[in-house]
Amino acid sequence: MSPMEFSLDAAKAERFLETMRKRFACKRFRKDLPLSFDTIEFLLECGRLSPSSFGLEPWRFVVAAKPESIKALGDACFTQDAVYTSPCVIVILARKEAAYSLGSAFLTQRAERFPGGYPVFEADYKSYHDFLMKEGRILQWARAQTYIACANMMTGAASLDLDSCPLEGFDESGVLSALDKSEKEWTVGIVVAFGRRDEEVRPKIRENLSRLYEIL
Repeated sequence: MSPMEFSLDAAKAERFLETMRKRFACKRFRKDLPLSFDTIEFLLECGRLSPSSFGLEPWRFVVAAKPESIKALGDACFTQDAVYTSPCVIVILARKEAAYSLGSAFLTQRAERFPGGYPVFEADYKSYHDFLMKEGRILQWARAQTYIACANMMTGAASLDLDSCPLEGFDESGVLSALDKSEKEWTVGIVVAFGRRDEEVRPKIRENLSRLYEIL
């Protein structure tokens, strides 16, 4: 081993991997076990601390915990049991294209938090924004950030022995209507259901690591 090489702490690595191994996409939850507010807040904090491109945090976390809210979301998610039976569903929204335009109120507010404020931020951001605009990828870029937050929320849930299920199967207009959010301002990134499972844990099916990477 090189003197400068990072040395793996095997015990820490195993603890984290064990959390990853026990997470699975739960399709049915126990409705009689609601999540406490501090548990929900922990999941949201896992999302808040997630990285995002240029540190813009383009997301909005909308929590559905009331039966009527969950029912409305379930209807918009093609009647999937994972939503209907969950005591807590978090929809991760992303702002639409106008929010990322140079000089927008959203971009200015976010940029002012960083050293040098908006002028320094814009000098770094403008060329990338121009590239995304040219490629027609602004909305795709914004939605991609929500998956990072979603993954961290699900891993955080697994660390508490909670189960989760990410869902891409939804009618976007229906979800936004259920949340009373404007289609002009928001797009739905992903829907995530949380709770205690009401089914057997299914084995994790994954390819062997050796088939999934290469080192150049």
